[in-house]
Amino acid sequence: MALNTDRRQISFPQLKYPPLRDDELKSTIKWIKGKQILDGAEGLWRIHDGLYDLTEFIPSHPGGAQWIQFTKGTDITEQFETHHLKGIAESLLPKYFVRKTTAPRNQPFTFHEDGFYKTLKVKIIEKLQEIPPDLRKKSDYVSDSLLIAFLIVTPLCSWAWTQNAIIGAALTILDAYILTSLTICAHNYFHRADNWRMYLFNISGLSYADWRISHSMSHHIYTNTVYDVEISMAEPFLQYLPRRDKSIWAQMAAFYWPIIHSFSIIGMAVSMYLSALQNPKESTLEWSNLLVLFGPVWMYFLGGLSLAWTLALWFVVTLLTSLQFVMFGLTAGHHSHLNFFEGDTPRSESIDWGIHQLDTIVERIDTPHDHFKSLTRFGDHALHHLFPTLDHAELKYLYPILIQHCEKFESKLRVTNFYSSLISHCKQLIRKKPNDFRGSYLRLSRDISLRKLGF
Repeated sequence: MALNTDRRQISFPQLKYPPLRDDELKSTIKWIKGKQILDGAEGLWRIHDGLYDLTEFIPSHPGGAQWIQFTKGTDITEQFETHHLKGIAESLLPKYFVRKTTAPRNQPFTFHEDGFYKTLKVKIIEKLQEIPPDLRKKSDYVSDSLLIAFLIVTPLCSWAWTQNAIIGAALTILDAYILTSLTICAHNYFHRADNWRMYLFNISGLSYADWRISHSMSHHIYTNTVYDVEISMAEPFLQYLPRRDKSIWAQMAAFYWPIIHSFSIIGMAVSMYLSALQNPKESTLEWSNLLVLFGPVWMYFLGGLSLAWTLALWFVVTLLTSLQFVMFGLTAGHHSHLNFFEGDTPRSESIDWGIHQLDTIVERIDTPHDHFKSLTRFGDHALHHLFPTLDHAELKYLYPILIQHCEKFESKLRVTNFYSSLISHCKQLIRKKPNDFRGSYLRLSRDISLRKLGF
């Protein structure tokens, strides 16, 4: 399947095309290396136009060492601005200052003090002082309940196959549903400081450490651009960027996407392990990757099937989990044909990072204030992108501020439902023609009201 890598389709003129983006074996390691080549960080950590040596701070970083270790030699401006809400990081930063850099930033995003994101951030910090302090326990309860359910249903579905095929099939589907929900729920935790619940993400066969790079540091920050590694890793099978010479076979993905989604977890795992073999010293692999064995081992010793049938059954559970996980992820809001993607005409050559986030999402609204769905379906997605370190239980309290702030800056939070989002995702796979985000384009999209959100 041909993939167009025409550098002229970059939307922002100051953005340089990632040098390793189109390698056949794509990986988070190569994504980091590409940024190290272009970011002008000189082997240090770049924040805005300053270079900092954070080496001594790595062991004491409250969020955990990985966030700093993985990003050495890159520009971390966006991560720094969006992951720190208490003001402590800003006060510590001067201690590690080395020098100013004259190299221009390789990103179009701005964080002006009077801009959309920075002023919204101030309001959110104030609001957080008013919300109940123990809200995160709601998410902990959901996460722990799903883990218990998984421990019960996994061997039960194996045993059921020895008794009745219909019951066995039903419990297999249920087990995959629970594992999907548990994996997405664990995603809430790897965005934050190191904690034991983030390791639950690895039971599915994925890697929380790898996803901290591909998802937290790439997709969340450079959404729908050529620096969004989740977009590039889906290629050539799923080509979301609008290209005038997109092949008919690429467009046909609008119909065969369920097959790709079903094998995505296996594909990502294989890619991660092959990349680790190529670059063992820079690999993200650690002991927690062994958790992928927990499911089939638990199923084998407590179920009633032979080893061969247990492995076959776990393979089916993995396929069903992958289908649901990727489908919920790609309908959360970013893959709508109404969104900005690299290749479209942006509002301007430089853009407030928060405004860019809103331009790249038509949020899927399921049931307002349904915390379980929010936590296990990538819900409340716009606020989650804007403030990724907050727990999903805290996000619903922030909608009134976001909506009012959007009105002040003549922007909007656009919404849709699951089925419309699924269709729109298919239309994006077909789309060749660039959208123009200058002027009145966004006014054509459906916006949101506080009433729809239940306020």
